[in-house]
Amino acid sequence: MGKQVIILFFAIFFFGIPVRGIEPNELIEQANQAYVNGEYSYSIELYESVIKQKLEAPELYYNLGNAYFKENKFGPAILNYERALRLKPSDENIRFNLEIARSRIVDQINPVPLIFYENWWKSFYSLFSPNTWAVLLILLLVVSLVLLGIFFFSWIRGIKKTTFSLAVLFLLLTFVCMGAARAQYYHLFQKQEAIVMTPRVTAKSSPDETSPDLFVIHEGSKARITNELGEWYEIRLVNGNVGWLKRSAVEII
Repeated sequence: MGKQVIILFFAIFFFGIPVRGIEPNELIEQANQAYVNGEYSYSIELYESVIKQKLEAPELYYNLGNAYFKENKFGPAILNYERALRLKPSDENIRFNLEIARSRIVDQINPVPLIFYENWWKSFYSLFSPNTWAVLLILLLVVSLVLLGIFFFSWIRGIKKTTFSLAVLFLLLTFVCMGAARAQYYHLFQKQEAIVMTPRVTAKSSPDETSPDLFVIHEGSKARITNELGEWYEIRLVNGNVGWLKRSAVEII
């Protein structure tokens, strides 16, 4: 399970969790201690009470996911690992535990294969968070402008030629970073996804209880929400299946 418990006092100071008095810190400390003592149900209760106070951090969701995993509640475990991953997409421990949790659920849905360049692009923009890509973008843009400045004000032919070539190269890299930042932001924050939280649910062909059944999915499965109407979500699975589920059957990541 990798690193099981992270003392969240560090996260409070380094990741900018808002602190409202001492109570959240005490709850987190008690939750960590309960986890270490094997009191997983109690640690879940404490972690959830912290989240209800509108506090969030990847370590908090990660620890909560671990506690649910220990209780063999794989749907909530996957949900919290996914939420942790959105806040810290490059964290190997979160990804590792998420894959283990996914291997324990009923549905092992094979995704529609991506074309090789789509797969490469997804792996590339997933290397960093949107903020990191944005910082790289600014740095590359500044370097490009400096090189262009040298090109325009230099009288030496060799320097002009070299700086112009480098400026074009850095500008191209700037556009690549811009595209990666945008793609990662959309992937993490704009694409609405959900986890099935009920043991078994049947997807309907339309948002109506009497409509024909399409397919059955189980707790822990991940779906992208493509539409919503009243108490229903239209969802798309990674294998391309589309159907309607009651909102109560899923929870947004």
